Amino acid sequence: MSALSGMPEAPVAGTSFELRLRARVLGSLYGVGATLVGLTVLLPHSARANDAGILAIVVVAYAIGALLWWRARSLPDWALPVALAVGSTLVTTLAYFSGEAPSPLVFFYLWVFLFSAYFFTKRVAALQIAYVGVAYGALLVVRPPASGAVAWWVVAMGTLLVAAVLILTMRDRVETLIAKLFDAARTDPLTKLANRRGFRELLDLELERARRGETAMTVLVGDVDHFKEVNDRSGHHVGDAALQRVAGVLTQGIRKLDAAARIGGEEFAVVLPDTGTEEAFLIAERLRVALRDAFTGDTVPITISFGVASYPLHGETAASLLRAADDALYGAKESGRNRTVVHSDALRRLLRESGEERNVEGERFLAVVLDLAEAVDLRFSGSARHSETVGRYAELMARELGLSEARVSRVRLAGLLHDVGKVGVPDAILKKPGKLTPEEFAVIRRHPELGGQILEHPSLADVQAWVAAHHERPDGTGYPLGLAGDDLPLEARIVAVADAYEAMTSDRSYRDAIGHTAARDELERCSSTQFDARVVEAFLTVLERESERAEATLAGGG
Repeated sequence: MSALSGMPEAPVAGTSFELRLRARVLGSLYGVGATLVGLTVLLPHSARANDAGILAIVVVAYAIGALLWWRARSLPDWALPVALAVGSTLVTTLAYFSGEAPSPLVFFYLWVFLFSAYFFTKRVAALQIAYVGVAYGALLVVRPPASGAVAWWVVAMGTLLVAAVLILTMRDRVETLIAKLFDAARTDPLTKLANRRGFRELLDLELERARRGETAMTVLVGDVDHFKEVNDRSGHHVGDAALQRVAGVLTQGIRKLDAAARIGGEEFAVVLPDTGTEEAFLIAERLRVALRDAFTGDTVPITISFGVASYPLHGETAASLLRAADDALYGAKESGRNRTVVHSDALRRLLRESGEERNVEGERFLAVVLDLAEAVDLRFSGSARHSETVGRYAELMARELGLSEARVSRVRLAGLLHDVGKVGVPDAILKKPGKLTPEEFAVIRRHPELGGQILEHPSLADVQAWVAAHHERPDGTGYPLGLAGDDLPLEARIVAVADAYEAMTSDRSYRDAIGHTAARDELERCSSTQFDARVVEAFLTVLERESERAEATLAGGG
């Protein structure tokens, strides 16, 4: 009988799918409730019950359930709260026709309030419980229980109010948890600034505000100068610390209405609402000088270059605005670094004349797949560090093996994107704590192939091949194609070693990390079979060198 009386609130306008879904669920609950009530007539029951009245309720409930299903696509917002109140009325009427004292009815009304308090607004939930109190009170007057109507009414209302506190508290906690997860998916774990996804959402929001208010809005895109030297000379742990310090300088140097983000390895961005080009240039210069001064005494002094682009002067969409800021940043780099450049038409002509016209469509595609790869990481391991670390390891190996800087950059990109194909693997398999079945492992084995399909774009032809082959093995027993020998690209072998080492040294839902020493031993043991011997040797050399740097840094007091 409780199935007659509860259903989530109709969502706000614009969420028609949710409204349709909830209407059909409520229709199903009406049907289930009507069936249960009908069974009470067929099974032994009180002789005082009014069977005709009960059957009338069954017919009405079936009719309402069918109407909710049939009209689910065109229901107004108020329909579901009304349907819930009708359910409460039917429960009250059923109790009247049952011929028994209504004292146990408090449990039926508890179901009503559980639904209304959790899915409805507080105002609608309050109206619902008030209506329940009136209906239940009227029933108690008509059919008073032996122990007194007032006592039962107080017990019923007290029970509902306790349920109200519990349900509303639970709802608030769930909403808080969801908000925290939402923020985590849009926050860079290293610097605690917004990540690329969070930045794009913020940029779109501020751009829309600027359009509606007909005001200016400016974007700063900054790139730390010669950051590779920090990693090469001091190690990546020092580089990570430096990025955190850069984030701190940016955060302290902007206004409360501004927002900073880390949108790449050493690339940052700042959104400046209600800010024109001249004011934005002054802010960028203040940040640039503050950063330069903060790192003056370091082993590798750090500076930053900024590109500035404003709406609507330099672009009217997020994509065009970012392209203009990137062009200005490129101009700052080309003109000597450690400076701020504002976008201009002359700069765009200069870039075009120098033959540096960029593949904007390719850059947009890359931004999308990088976001997708980060989302897969968050889904699988709870952070975006796995692919970032794999990319860093791959970069170190590629440089140790003597690859050109252009190829080193592409190998790092392959490391960042190597797991993008896991977007097609269900959570139940990705996060399974135990051993995979043969069928589940077959699904996992498809992710390199799917990753290659996702990366099918002219600008990523080389990276696509490496990602698709990063689970192949030199001995030919890998997957999905069983490549071996010279058929297996060196870059794919590099990514394979980086991926395996990061996986072995990180905790997973199905096993704990085995530690760095055991992971290195495993790389050596599987050298020439699962992993390329030359790549393993280069990686172990890099790890040893980084370890020595870390020890030297600690011995020198940081």
